[in-house]
Amino acid sequence: MKRLLFACLLIGISSLPSCVTTSASLGAKSIKAPYAASLRNAKTYAWYQPAPPAPAVYLKGFKASLHQNMVQAVEQEMQEQGYTKVEQNPDVLVAYDVSVSVPEEQDKAENFAEGFGYSYGYMSGYRYDYGHADMPGYRSVDLFKEGTLIIDLINPRSKMLLWRGWAEGAINFNAGPGAVRKKVEEVLEQL
Repeated sequence: MKRLLFACLLIGISSLPSCVTTSASLGAKSIKAPYAASLRNAKTYAWYQPAPPAPAVYLKGFKASLHQNMVQAVEQEMQEQGYTKVEQNPDVLVAYDVSVSVPEEQDKAENFAEGFGYSYGYMSGYRYDYGHADMPGYRSVDLFKEGTLIIDLINPRSKMLLWRGWAEGAINFNAGPGAVRKKVEEVLEQL
């Protein structure tokens, strides 16, 4: 009887790791807000912020072309999914980010304008901060593994996050347009 109990306990313990999701999980993931019914009818988009409010300061080793490649890939993929980019009155706003490791002394709220934190894209200086109303599965950008591509869709009126898709550790900061496009496509396929 003791052997049977021990065998059951051993099998139970050995199956636990398969139940745990970690930040090292592979593939693209997404979450959608319970209040995101408006996404079904969305056909137009604009960038949440077309350009950072301050000049970009690229971290050592990063290429400035990554931002351009990211914008181009997101716009191309949104178009392929039936969205049209507009200048006024969009159905949704789009933002992207690539998670970077931040020195604690630089990641302080008093260093940034209201509504922003450490990074805009992967550039040092700003990070988006919009409402998420306790969205199930929500994590702030700084809790993702470095190099994680994050794409957000935001309600343009309420500034609430409607949908977030991401690929953990997917972006090499020196990635060219083809590699960026592939990862953006992988993330937005979850939409």
